[in-house]
Amino acid sequence: MISLLFALGSGSTLLLSFLVLTNPRKVNVVANRWLALFIFCLFSMLIDEPLYEFGLYRKYPNLIGFESLFVFLMAPSLYLCVCRYTLPEKSFNNLDILHFIPYFLTFPFLISTIFQSSAEKLALIESIYNVTELEFDFASWALILQIVVYISLSYLKIIKHQRDIWLFASDTSNINLNWLKNSLIAIAVMVIIWMFDIQFYQIKGVSQFSGVCYFVSIYIIAYYAFRQEEIYPYKTSEIQEIKEILLETATDQKNPRINNEELEKLKRKVKHLMEVDKLYLDETLSLPKLAERVETSVHNLSFILNEGFNENFFQFVNTYRVEEAKNLLSSDKIQQLSMVGIAFESGFSSKTTFNTTFKRITGISPSEFIAQKEKQKITS
Repeated sequence: MISLLFALGSGSTLLLSFLVLTNPRKVNVVANRWLALFIFCLFSMLIDEPLYEFGLYRKYPNLIGFESLFVFLMAPSLYLCVCRYTLPEKSFNNLDILHFIPYFLTFPFLISTIFQSSAEKLALIESIYNVTELEFDFASWALILQIVVYISLSYLKIIKHQRDIWLFASDTSNINLNWLKNSLIAIAVMVIIWMFDIQFYQIKGVSQFSGVCYFVSIYIIAYYAFRQEEIYPYKTSEIQEIKEILLETATDQKNPRINNEELEKLKRKVKHLMEVDKLYLDETLSLPKLAERVETSVHNLSFILNEGFNENFFQFVNTYRVEEAKNLLSSDKIQQLSMVGIAFESGFSSKTTFNTTFKRITGISPSEFIAQKEKQKITS
């Protein structure tokens, strides 16, 4: 049963890596290529168990060694995947090659196994699976350390991304990479179980438990990977300006981009578009889209919001949406519309986003706001 779970899990990772690589929806293309490489590396590790248990190593000893070729590619490919999700950067940076130094250092030792004789390979695989000899060696510790470090760096990248997207998106629910953060947690759980499995392989039930956890974790990753949305669905010029904005924020630089007279003029135009044209009712409103209506650059609009209104784009737009919601919740429309209807009428994309944003801005939930209004009516 356990071998079957490993076989299903490894087969699923191979299929998943192919589907992520082909990327039918064509979203986050570069990031998904790195994700596909990571998943393929995961496949190369998981396939080891069924190949041994089903006797395929004994029947085809030439297969032995190939499963280890990609282990030191796992962590850097995962990290570069997260980097490409969180930064509007499409090309391979020359410095990215530094992440693969451990792989280049270990590759000669890994490749040497492939050219061993069948007898040597069989002796090696039997010694590895001998429960009396199982222990962590230097390579295992190096791999574990590499994975832990890169998962931690990836997690920090996502946290930073979740702050940065407030600068250019009014609805972050589909681009906040919570799915990737959950996947990182699933991967971390797999690493912990893998360590436990190696150290306590001889204990009854450990392999069964680890097989189930690997299988579930893989499908968690698959579920989220297929639901992802494009993070930066903008023109090349707009993406470049967003990169500059993110860089300024990271370095805490706020260089004046327009004079005070032009700033006041554009502030009035922005207010007119929001208060009269009510652009905030567009649930897909983004910094580039608003900049196009204001007839200014993305970078200039970001400066106007920061310096002129003392808010980032997310706060600026959603303050208007929350005010619209408060007006609807205080009017007779509350009798005709559900909470979902109020959310959509106010420019929010979902009830969850509406509740979260409303409470973030007002300090109370929409339901508590209604209760307060009812209490005020009774009192008056």
